[in-house]
Amino acid sequence: MGRLYRPEHVEKPLPAVVLCHGYPGDTKSMDVAEALAFGGYVALIFYYQGAWGSEGRYSLTKLEENAKDAVEYILSLPFVDPNRLAIIGHSMGAVPVSKVVSVDGRIKTAVYLSPAADFKKFVSSKTRRKHLSHLLKIGGSKLAGLNRESLLEDLRWVYKNSNPINLVGKASIPILIVVGSKDDVTTPRSCRRLYDAANPPKEYREIPGADHSYYRHRTVLIDHILSWLNAHL
Repeated sequence: MGRLYRPEHVEKPLPAVVLCHGYPGDTKSMDVAEALAFGGYVALIFYYQGAWGSEGRYSLTKLEENAKDAVEYILSLPFVDPNRLAIIGHSMGAVPVSKVVSVDGRIKTAVYLSPAADFKKFVSSKTRRKHLSHLLKIGGSKLAGLNRESLLEDLRWVYKNSNPINLVGKASIPILIVVGSKDDVTTPRSCRRLYDAANPPKEYREIPGADHSYYRHRTVLIDHILSWLNAHL
């Protein structure tokens, strides 16, 4: 399931953007998708398996597969330019974004919004219990089939196989990382570490006063995204 946004009048193939939401996905960035459409882009917001009404059981191990399906779908559209494709991920969306850009050469640029950079904290014996309880609390009623055992197993799998900080260096495309200075979920310090691990060309932008959802800074966030895509797509 998902939503497709595009300009009203399409006279030639357009650049396209796939948006990967976070966990559990309350911030779906529909305002970003609308702004992209007004700016001449085709934008796709999709929902992972088991999330927000999509069939199946939610699993972090399926994020990459679901994102790849979204890429294939948007590239199949006749009004999309297959040579001008970007991907954006918010928070936990960094997982599928990092994996996809490390293996799919059709992606021309990526934007990370407050990325979950390193999953070590989720599996560390010192911090695992606190983070696991928080993830279950915010996602348990919104993501199908979620439970403590499966979530812990998923987090271990991601740390081993799809940890963004270990994958971002495998991509050789322009990468933008945006974070709010007041983000206490994926802190500027952790996002800077992901930036340091990425290959150039890259850019790190910190929005003063913004929190994890950019609640009062959506317009500024959209401006950063559009300026980057206009320059690199």
